Amino acid sequence: MKFSTRLKGYLKLLRLILHLLSGLFLALLFLRRGIHQQPRAEAHFLNWNRKLCRLFNAQISCHGQMQQEATLYVMNHISWFDIPVLASQQPLHFLSKSEVADWPVIGWLTRRAGTLFIQRGAHGAAQKSIAEIVHCLQQAGSVVIFPEGTTTDGSSVKRFHSRLFQAAIDAGVRVQPIALRYPYHNGINPYVPYINQMTFMQSLLGLMHSKTLQVELSFLPPIEAHLPGNSNDSSAPCSNKHLALLAQQAIAQELGHRTP
Repeated sequence: MKFSTRLKGYLKLLRLILHLLSGLFLALLFLRRGIHQQPRAEAHFLNWNRKLCRLFNAQISCHGQMQQEATLYVMNHISWFDIPVLASQQPLHFLSKSEVADWPVIGWLTRRAGTLFIQRGAHGAAQKSIAEIVHCLQQAGSVVIFPEGTTTDGSSVKRFHSRLFQAAIDAGVRVQPIALRYPYHNGINPYVPYINQMTFMQSLLGLMHSKTLQVELSFLPPIEAHLPGNSNDSSAPCSNKHLALLAQQAIAQELGHRTP
């Protein structure tokens, strides 16, 4: 490897470290414990996520519009980098696996930034997460979940787990599906998927190796959590399974995948 190439890599790593440290400073300066952020902090962290995406030379193209009111967003999941990509669009709360909370630096930062965590497989974990999501939605915050429950290489959309969709029904908000892809000349960008036994550091170094990172976000038509009722304009709630299926089908269709 040429010296100039190594030097560019070291400088990029240094900029990333400095940017993470600036995030820690912002968290100490603005954020309180809990899932609710101060408006000033939201603006700062929106800008912080945008700068993080620029550090990785991410070129994000968006199709459609995000909702302005409290919404449960659901998206297919390919990498941890999905989170700053979407968080660069507007202030959001994410539901993440509990393991992320233990990551050095990143874990503390995400906790302070309002991330909700679910301990998969633990008794009562889903119901606790539903209650936290409902509370956040009722406080006019929007929440993002990854209903596949895992990351994929982007070549397919796995079955959506339906239980967390109950939060949209309980809070009376709409569900908006988001289709995510990382376009690449050979179909799948090999530097992006955070899958199998890959460590966070391996994923980080891989993303840094990619010269330009193309990202596409498609904001699909929102789905009502209630079905049209009778002539008196009453409505009946959808089932969480029905909502999950509709969202999965919409994202799979947008990405050109067959629904399992």
